[in-house]
Amino acid sequence: MRYIIFSDLHSNLEALNQFQTEIETIEYDKLVCLGDIVGYGADPNPCVDWVREKVNVCIAGNHDWAVVEKTETDNFNSYAYDVCLWTRNELTQENKNFLRSLPLEHEEGGVYWVHASPFEPEAWHYVTSKVGAKRYFRHFEGSLCFVGHSHRPIAIEQTGDGEVNESVAECWTLEAGNRYIFNDGSLGQPRDGNPDPSFMVYDSSENSVTVHRFAYDLSLTQEKILAKGLPFYLAERLARGR
Repeated sequence: MRYIIFSDLHSNLEALNQFQTEIETIEYDKLVCLGDIVGYGADPNPCVDWVREKVNVCIAGNHDWAVVEKTETDNFNSYAYDVCLWTRNELTQENKNFLRSLPLEHEEGGVYWVHASPFEPEAWHYVTSKVGAKRYFRHFEGSLCFVGHSHRPIAIEQTGDGEVNESVAECWTLEAGNRYIFNDGSLGQPRDGNPDPSFMVYDSSENSVTVHRFAYDLSLTQEKILAKGLPFYLAERLARGR
């Protein structure tokens, strides 16, 4: 099986449009979305519409559940909270129902899929490094887990003797006997200093995971954020990848 995995689209329609072009050249069996379809950006409905139609496996992100009041917004900063309220008013009822229906986690093909962390998925912990990672590995079975949420692509590997390492690369070959947590970064709002969106391809037959990045019409996304009256900061940060 070959999976294309993305997350944290955050209502960025221009990134999504270019993503569709990028994956036309990739053979795959399933599209997997690890949540946060909405939030921050100016086009929540077209993004949810596309995910509803095209994606095979979709997990709830904290922003998805927040707009339908299935999770608290206590940890949201002021920008995230304001856009959450705005998005609630923008979304169609059909799209709200879809977001409300999304599961918190999913297991398929020997892989555990979750938005934030295998440890207390509903608490939305961040997986950003090997620090504390031994705890995460204790909370899923099998050898492979994919997460999003931090907007930073990274691999965390646990060897057979329990040692935990982290790495940033373009491609990894999975070693037999080792376990892995992969963070796919963000399709709509990268935060690793690179403004180009990222997604991953997992090929179970080749035991490989590859990161793909691409450029898109970022300036148009910025213009639309400002035109909707959303905070300037949300437009500005896209160019910095922060």
